[in-house]
Amino acid sequence: MKKRTLALLLSAALAATTLLGAVSVSAESVAEAPAEEYIDLSEYDYSDYTPAKTEYNLVFIPKLVHTWYEDVKKGIDVAVAELAEKGVTVNYVWDAPADAVVTDQIAKMEANAAAQPDGISVAVIDPSATTAVINELIAAGIHVSTFDVDAPDSDREFYCGHSTNYQDGWDIAEMMAEKLGGEGQVGILSGSLSAQNHIDRVQGFKDCLAEKYPNIEVVDEQPDNDSVEDALAITEGYISTYPDLKAVFGCNGAAPNGAARAVIDAGKSGDIIVVGMAEDAEAAGYVRDGVMYVTLKQKVPSYGYNSVYNMIMIADGVGPVTVNGDIPADFITIDNVDDFEWE
Repeated sequence: MKKRTLALLLSAALAATTLLGAVSVSAESVAEAPAEEYIDLSEYDYSDYTPAKTEYNLVFIPKLVHTWYEDVKKGIDVAVAELAEKGVTVNYVWDAPADAVVTDQIAKMEANAAAQPDGISVAVIDPSATTAVINELIAAGIHVSTFDVDAPDSDREFYCGHSTNYQDGWDIAEMMAEKLGGEGQVGILSGSLSAQNHIDRVQGFKDCLAEKYPNIEVVDEQPDNDSVEDALAITEGYISTYPDLKAVFGCNGAAPNGAARAVIDAGKSGDIIVVGMAEDAEAAGYVRDGVMYVTLKQKVPSYGYNSVYNMIMIADGVGPVTVNGDIPADFITIDNVDDFEWE
């Protein structure tokens, strides 16, 4: 199983107004990729693209209020600054539900559509519930894209996110299993039950263990709803219920940190390892301390950066660089944790 690597790392300063990259995009060079392909956008720059208007109004609706999404906003702000230098004003609304509640997100989509923005981009909580709404908005003339979590069966015009979630879960399971010597009890924190990226990561993780490591037992699996506090409480329960627990897998940016806190609080550092998808400074500290054995770091600002440009290109009638944009990621262990910027 081959893991994906991150092609570029966004400057920690984020004040620079160019995104490093080898591919230059203009209106003439834009070509839509086949629907089944995911094109790596981490090396794209848009310096040759000239927007058709001098002002755009965009809307971003993440899954919930969460520090992970703050890095998406940083990428948006870089794109906004670049375009301002060209005399183009980009106004954007960031309208996050307090919690990952699909009805709240849909209400925000519909309310923001009433203002007739140039584009709306959504980190979809539940594709099955949101697909019809996306299609209705597009039929009404509103341009809709997705980021982070897709609604692939909808008519959305652009997606920017990480595309190898099943493989990531598989690879993390392999790394964890090798660390455990191929045996032990494991608990899973399964994130939001309707989020397809969480579903895929957990399935890849479980499939790897079932196929290759019969002596590793998944003793429990519970949703943490993208909440550090929920993950902490669930992991406390795992530790209390399963005294032989050896590892906890968290499939999102919050769960591994909550699990690590619970492991430390229980005095189980060194006895229980945490693996997963957290990618902030707190997670980096746990990796350095050996509490978190492996995590996955995405180039999160690129989600926002690429979304701004592609939403504008869609509004201009040019079309996106690709229908399916991929942002690769790196696996982080104690061996490479200090090679990356952490906030």
